Amino acid sequence: MKILSKNQLTGQRGESLVADRTLAMGFAFDGRNRLETGIDGFIELRDPKTGQTLAKWIGTQVKTTDGGNYVREDAASFEYLLKPDDLAYWRQANIPVIIVLVRLSDSTMYWKSVDAGNISEPRRLTFNKSTDQFDKGSTDQIAALCVDRDRIGSYVPPMQTGEPVHLTMVRVVLPEEIFVGTSLFASGRQAARELSNANLNAPFDWVIRDRRFLSLRDPSDSALTEIVDEGSIEAVDTESVAFPDDVDEEYIFIDLLARTLSVQLDHDLNFDRDSRALYFRALGPNQSRHYRYQSLVNETSAEVVKPYKGRDKHVLNVRHHAFIPRFQRIGDEWFLSVTPTFIFTRDGYRPHYNPGALIAGKKKLEKNGAVRGQFVMWRHLLTQSGQVKRDLLSEGTELVPLLKFEPLDAIIMPLAVPEEAWRRDDPNAVNMIDTEALL
Repeated sequence: MKILSKNQLTGQRGESLVADRTLAMGFAFDGRNRLETGIDGFIELRDPKTGQTLAKWIGTQVKTTDGGNYVREDAASFEYLLKPDDLAYWRQANIPVIIVLVRLSDSTMYWKSVDAGNISEPRRLTFNKSTDQFDKGSTDQIAALCVDRDRIGSYVPPMQTGEPVHLTMVRVVLPEEIFVGTSLFASGRQAARELSNANLNAPFDWVIRDRRFLSLRDPSDSALTEIVDEGSIEAVDTESVAFPDDVDEEYIFIDLLARTLSVQLDHDLNFDRDSRALYFRALGPNQSRHYRYQSLVNETSAEVVKPYKGRDKHVLNVRHHAFIPRFQRIGDEWFLSVTPTFIFTRDGYRPHYNPGALIAGKKKLEKNGAVRGQFVMWRHLLTQSGQVKRDLLSEGTELVPLLKFEPLDAIIMPLAVPEEAWRRDDPNAVNMIDTEALL
């Protein structure tokens, strides 16, 4: 009788599933014949943008089971023990080799390089169910195995396409009118001193250069009458001032925008002179603060002010979410560039003794997703600030926001480079893993 054993059928089913999945990932798969002794097939890399095959190969061994649990399997991971003869055979290969585990009962596929075991136990592989799935999300990690680290300039193109990129900018919508006139003082510093003496709650969203006064706010409606010649003030078209040909005039307008933004966000944020950053104000000494906003998917919240305590429960420092605003003119439009950062204080109010070291340490741990999340939060706050009235002067006084902001559409890039593709092989990766969710 001619017999096909159950093991033969199971093995063939697994190889067929792996071949189909490989093609779906954008790679080519060449299965071997009955003479194979430890490698079931070869994956050839293919440039997803051009379709060009790259003559870079990865040996693939498929291990298939009908069902049951792997060794030490739980919801997050499991282990697999390689056979000594198999590992010895694969270590002789002149190409990288991966093992793909297929379980037919739940259609799961997991992969690992056969060299991924610990030095002390090279045969024992630990699979992470989230990061080691054999699917399109793993294409760059698999392709990275083909990079020849002994050859300068060896390159493998990114294997994923269509990644959306969010520009860390928002469009600035200016009011139709700007108020121009003559100041009673030669400089802004002299005028600010006089204004503080007259009214501690007076707004400072104005500039004075050589007695020339500029503001997006009508000075006749506020304490600004103390520093201007009221008869000289006139409302002119904003575009006539916002887009000058002279560079110095443009810098003056940027200064005006920065001051206007700071005052407009004064309800929630403080200004740090050293870093030129705006940061969330603490609600009380050593007190946490949360901010709710609309993320890319749904409504969420961020702990924007967070105290950090030592082993003795004493507060070591307080971290504030912050951003550095930079106004940029592109053609006949103004944009606000948002650079997320942090401000550290001792108790929510007093500056920290060594904030630079704390910021540097925090930046090392940031991932792309965390930075993106921070920008989305700031974008939400900025767009809302242009719609919601703020009580900036005194109780019961409402001001219409002077600046409005519009989000920019994401740009779809032709290629994508997931962080996991490089972090896995980075020798410092273990020191860069952030155990705290920033947002």
